[in-house]
Amino acid sequence: MASNVPKFTSFRPKPKEPDKAAEESRKAERPEKREKSEKPPKEKEVEERKQSKPSQGDERRSQKRDKEPSKLFASDRRGDSDILRYGGLNKYDIPAYRRYGYGSILGLPPDRKIDRELSSDKGIVVTPAKGRRQERLLTSKHVARESGRAIRFVKPSGNETDEDRDFIPFSITGKGKREEDEDASDVDYRGFERRKPTEPADPDAEFESDTEAGAADAEVTQKNAALIRRTREHPDDLQAWLDFIDHQEAMMKIDRSTEGLSSADRRHLADVRISTYEDALRKIGSDESSQVELHLGLMTEATKSWDDTRLAQKWPEVIIKFPWSTELWTKYLDFVQSSFASFKYEKCRATFFQCLKLLQASSRPVSSEFRLYILVRFTSMMQQAGYQELALAAWQAILEFRLLRPMSVALASDEERLRLFEEFWESEVPRIGELNAKGWKDFSPEDPLSTIQGPSPLAARNVSQPIFEDFWKREVFGSIQMKIPGRTTDEVGEDDPFHTVLFSDIRDFIQFVPEEISELHILDAFLRFCHLPPLPGMRTEKYWADPVLQLKISDARSVHADNQFAQKVAEFANCPIRQFQMSTQLLFVLPFPNIHDTGDAEFIRGALRLIASDSASDDIVGQYLLAFERNYFFSAAAKSAKRLLKARPASLRIYNAYGLVMSSGGDSDKADQVFSAALSMQKGDTPFSTPGSLELFSSWAWEALRPGQTALLRARTTLSETSERAHLQSDFSSAVTSASLSALLAYLCGGQKPESALATHHKLLDWFVEHKLSQSPAAELHAQSIAQFLLHHATHASIVKPSLIRTTLEPLIALFPDNTILLSLYAANEQRFSIDDRVRGIIHQQLLSTSKNRSIVGWNFAIHYETLKGEIAGSTAHSVRALYKRAEEDVGAHCPALWKQHVLFELEQARQESKKIPGRPPQMPPQFEWKDRPSVKDAYRRVKETFLRGMTHLPWCKEYMMMAFMRLGEEFLSEEELRRVYNVMVEKELRLYVELEDEEA
Repeated sequence: MASNVPKFTSFRPKPKEPDKAAEESRKAERPEKREKSEKPPKEKEVEERKQSKPSQGDERRSQKRDKEPSKLFASDRRGDSDILRYGGLNKYDIPAYRRYGYGSILGLPPDRKIDRELSSDKGIVVTPAKGRRQERLLTSKHVARESGRAIRFVKPSGNETDEDRDFIPFSITGKGKREEDEDASDVDYRGFERRKPTEPADPDAEFESDTEAGAADAEVTQKNAALIRRTREHPDDLQAWLDFIDHQEAMMKIDRSTEGLSSADRRHLADVRISTYEDALRKIGSDESSQVELHLGLMTEATKSWDDTRLAQKWPEVIIKFPWSTELWTKYLDFVQSSFASFKYEKCRATFFQCLKLLQASSRPVSSEFRLYILVRFTSMMQQAGYQELALAAWQAILEFRLLRPMSVALASDEERLRLFEEFWESEVPRIGELNAKGWKDFSPEDPLSTIQGPSPLAARNVSQPIFEDFWKREVFGSIQMKIPGRTTDEVGEDDPFHTVLFSDIRDFIQFVPEEISELHILDAFLRFCHLPPLPGMRTEKYWADPVLQLKISDARSVHADNQFAQKVAEFANCPIRQFQMSTQLLFVLPFPNIHDTGDAEFIRGALRLIASDSASDDIVGQYLLAFERNYFFSAAAKSAKRLLKARPASLRIYNAYGLVMSSGGDSDKADQVFSAALSMQKGDTPFSTPGSLELFSSWAWEALRPGQTALLRARTTLSETSERAHLQSDFSSAVTSASLSALLAYLCGGQKPESALATHHKLLDWFVEHKLSQSPAAELHAQSIAQFLLHHATHASIVKPSLIRTTLEPLIALFPDNTILLSLYAANEQRFSIDDRVRGIIHQQLLSTSKNRSIVGWNFAIHYETLKGEIAGSTAHSVRALYKRAEEDVGAHCPALWKQHVLFELEQARQESKKIPGRPPQMPPQFEWKDRPSVKDAYRRVKETFLRGMTHLPWCKEYMMMAFMRLGEEFLSEEELRRVYNVMVEKELRLYVELEDEEA
């Protein structure tokens, strides 16, 4: 019956009137909230519309929804027990929540969107009006300039617990709600939050500038202020100015996210330093040494900022003030030789002559090593520019005049010597290095003149080949055939004014070598000119590590070792550019660079034989001859050793070299016979008193250890006495050898524990530190002996601690960061732990950290290590390419070997990219696939760009420019671009045997 009762709206109870007290409270609260509100007007309008009285239609729809059962909510009185078990809701039962409009918000201007990175489940952050569009990190051009600071993430304490984390209140009173709104810091998840400018982007992160980074920056700025005070209080303090100038790089790196500086930053840093140098020059006073040091730094920084015209005007002014400064002359020659805009061969040649003449006429002493360095650099520039006959003739004249001088002219005057030598030179008899040469010492005007076979005629034009391919083949053939200085009787090259070298052409070179320079130093300089290893015991690495002199790339010969660790050490040691202290043992262990032209090897061999045959020459020349023949003429090395021993039967150095030749050839029994027979020859009651005996004994001991033999060595006291005697006589080389043998004895007698041997080595290290010789050549030789011991221990011991090798080598590398023997052993040891990547760390900390530490050897080893590391260990073509570019922007800017390596690297990358084209015929040039393969196009473009950049840095180097025709060709360069390369060689006055204009005519 109740169902028949009609339901009228009028029977419904009237809605309850709102509480007047609560309404008044809300009205009183609105002004206060309006004052605190920071919502824009649009949001206020939306909120006011929501709070306004609904219309009748809205009321009817609301009543209709009240009748229908809710589909979005359900009443669950039992709960879910899995929530307690798993600690949260089942994410698969939570309906998906999606937004529409690509971040736009209904009712807000279109330039305001939801910030997806900063928004969270507690609030939505809206981007500010007319905000700058956020750039992508990888494609942004300004990412390096952004002063992004390090961020320190704040982790909550592990012992703090939130007891109310799982509590959800069902109801709350109005008063409680108001109190919560006043105290709460979090916004409602439905609200919009606008981030304040001073707030960090990430609420869980804060800038580190208030802690670690701020302290570091404050320390840098405080040091800068202290240096400024020093320069103002003591303006004549040179070191204060240098420290202040050097500190500007650290000031430039403040608030930078990256460690390195961009090209624009480096130019800006150079401008800052130039201004400071000029200020220092005005205030430093009249001290010449300080003036030279500041001018040197000024011109070094000016090279990075000024153009060539301004540099060309400034350099002569500086040189005129200080014509005796070897450092300024070195920098000036760098500029003259490497300036692409102003380089001309004749101009550069005249500058070198001016340098040698001013140094010769200077009243101040100039070291003999520096004069030989300038001479080697001068002749190398001539050779690389194509004038190889004059360069080689200069060294022939110097060697003949100084090393093969007749005894009859010993008391003659300088003019008389030159007159007699002119007679020898103009006779055109065979000279040193040439076939059947006897030397000036055995020359007699009455002797019949021997005929010398001239060069072969140049090849004719091959019309079947492309013009540029035919050009480079004929040019290379001509450079090989015309290498030896010509005679007036030569039919080939008689029309070439540069082929025949007269006495007037080489007279100045002879006079530039003073009489006080030793013969061994002259021979060592000649070997440097030939790009060969130095003589053992020569301590002149200061000059020979010059990047300009690094021309040849040491070919990667296949090195085989019985032990895997030794194999890795050999691979890392096979670096294209190496540096270490040469010893006799290393001379027979390490490979010589490849000489592709057999004529060059024959010439050097003939020169060494002629000098070694002189009874007045040092035994070290015979040792070097045997080492040279072991590499290039191995079958003749034993015969040469016997011939030398027949002429010098008491020379223990020759016996030592003979034994090392036999050992390197695999004949250990013969080597043992040679060593034992030689040791039995020493005379005197004092052990190892005969010259060369200690070195011979060291070679015997180490050669005996290589196949695993462990023989008892001499008593410990004998070696100790030998070491003390060497210290008293300042014979540091013998002291190092004695320490090495004592350590080896302690190692063998102490159960082959490395700690006992290292303790012996540390005694000599402490002695070097005590006498302030910790970075001397002898100390570096000692460090190499420690590396030799560590390598032996690592390849023969059953258990090796990598930490032992690491902790021993790291302080040695800090003393000698460019020693490739130490670096290669360290890299091989750390390759087993590539996760830590300590090698990269020590390379960047010790070798490449500051401008003072960076050298061409360090850059080249870093590239070599990165290349061998491989993609699995984190090395890619991009990382190798980045190192090349950084090196070329630094000390390697004018290094021919580095640029040649880079071009060959890009060539290899282009070949690999072209091989990835599917179904490409082998004969089809990959240019046809460029449109389909952008990666191949980019690879070929990098080859071209790298070569052209290198050409602008090496305007004197003909061998590098010839790579355009020999290596790149029309596959990488167009015919017009090849023509431009040829025109550049002609413009720079480089020597060419083939002229394209004549061929095209």
